[in-house]
Amino acid sequence: MSVPNCPNCGKPITRALDAPYGWWEWRDDRYVLRTAAKGTVDVAPWVHYDCMGELRQFHPQDFGAAPARTHVTRPVAT
Repeated sequence: MSVPNCPNCGKPITRALDAPYGWWEWRDDRYVLRTAAKGTVDVAPWVHYDCMGELRQFHPQDFGAAPARTHVTRPVAT
């Protein structure tokens, strides 16, 4: 299986960020909240690391990634 290409910039998706709420980016003299969504609040859960373009149809598990752990079970202190 080969690495898929980003639909935005065409480069291979070697890193995908799980960034549904966006990120802060330095602009001029302050931080500005950025998001991968294009004019909507419905943000794609993944963005391409290189261009920060949204990857609406992408999911790492579609390309052989193991399922992410959703919770960690720890012993309860008594």
